[in-house]
Amino acid sequence: MLTFNSLTFRSLATIALLIAIVAALYFARAVFLPVTIGLLVALVLHLPIMALNRAGMPKILAVAVLITAVATLLTLIFVLIVGPLSNIFDNWPQIAAELRSKIYHLRSAFSAAEQAGDAVSKIADDVQNIVKDPEVQEVVMHEPNFLARAATSVADIITGIVVTLTISAFVLVMRRPFLTLATMPFDRTSTKLRAARIWKNAEREVSHFFLVTSLINAGLGTAVGLALWVLDVPMPYVWGIVVALLNYILFVGPAIGTAALFAASVITFDTPFQMFAPPLAYLAINFVEANFVTPHFLGRRLQIAPLTIILSLLFWGWLWGFAGLVLAVPALVVLKAVADKAEPLADLRRILTPRRQPGAVLEPTRTKRVILKEKRSFQ
Repeated sequence: MLTFNSLTFRSLATIALLIAIVAALYFARAVFLPVTIGLLVALVLHLPIMALNRAGMPKILAVAVLITAVATLLTLIFVLIVGPLSNIFDNWPQIAAELRSKIYHLRSAFSAAEQAGDAVSKIADDVQNIVKDPEVQEVVMHEPNFLARAATSVADIITGIVVTLTISAFVLVMRRPFLTLATMPFDRTSTKLRAARIWKNAEREVSHFFLVTSLINAGLGTAVGLALWVLDVPMPYVWGIVVALLNYILFVGPAIGTAALFAASVITFDTPFQMFAPPLAYLAINFVEANFVTPHFLGRRLQIAPLTIILSLLFWGWLWGFAGLVLAVPALVVLKAVADKAEPLADLRRILTPRRQPGAVLEPTRTKRVILKEKRSFQ
């Protein structure tokens, strides 16, 4: 018999609640997305605001200064890349045709691959002629103009940025009410205080993580821009900005950047060396950054299992598109920062943390440390 206290009922209720939450996030993303990004920006700006506050600047003034600085930086980035992007939008049909032509000529350099492609194309044509029905009419769907869609997207992005920064400013100024809201589910005062300490620790961890990540991404964009300038790639500063922004998306961002840079190199240059040199240079710099620079400066803050990152990218990318891809890793960082300090989330911490490397020394558990302290007290 199914009762309210049975395990089956609780499990079904939990699954139904999770489905309802995901459905709400998906269908109401116009509301939840700016709120989520605003909270993330507030977490990132926590340490700088505390530093300015300790230096003697009033909190409201510190929030206004940092929000204005972020808005100015985003405006500068927009001004620098809007010209090249609008040029791409205006000439997209010609660019696509030239890209197809260059790829065709590049493939023709490999005779064996060309012959195999011709054979496959011939087989495909024969199959199409066999199954083709002359009575079937072809329907062509005319979509809205590409420039009109792009203009609408730009307007939506600008509106979203304004709303997001406004939410961040309110969260930073009214931090205590939000901290009280975070501890509201708990009854005892000791539990509330522990939840508040865990939340403050998560704020410090997340803020430090993204400030260091932003500096690393800025250095990566500068290095890639200089390398592309040496290789005579047009608009290297634009590529540096794009690479720095894409690097916030682990795994997917560098793949998108490499494909886009290779396509631009194919369109711009004529020789195979000039076509392959820019994306290879980008991959080499990104390899050094991902395997040496970032682990050195971030350390344990980046210790998240790769499979967990991939699953998070898949889920948030499906839920909120490109914005979800940007939020996928931040969501894991926040979750891990909370799980590292909350004992009830020990199982979740083990899922998020990668397996111990061979030869690594295990950290003593909480129980072992207590036993050691007790032994020392009796000696």
